[in-house]
Amino acid sequence: MASSQAVSRWTAESLLEIVKKLPSAELEKFLAKLDEWRAEREEEELLKFIKENSQLPPEKQKRFNKLRRKLQNETITEREQQELLALWEELERRNVMRLEALIKLAKMRKVSVRELMEQLGIGENRDVF
Repeated sequence: MASSQAVSRWTAESLLEIVKKLPSAELEKFLAKLDEWRAEREEEELLKFIKENSQLPPEKQKRFNKLRRKLQNETITEREQQELLALWEELERRNVMRLEALIKLAKMRKVSVRELMEQLGIGENRDVF
């Protein structure tokens, strides 16, 4: 526990002072490792974001599916049509944000978005909704 207490007292400034004391070769190694770690962290965050925005939250998805069925069966009310439209708009916003994250991650990995989607096991499911 003593080490976790010591870690909690570290600040960006105190760590910088330690890093400043590194010899040039060690500083280069440190910076390379830091860049590698930052890229991994950013990739993890992007992957999480992509997953979170791949669909509506479960309750909204259930409602969306129910309203779509009512629309297809021509039994939907005006209020329900407005609700469905709002859910469509939310889904479209999520898709745009997801695609932006996919593009960013593809650039990081230096692959096309299609290749990235294959790597992630994300098919071209045209019936996502």
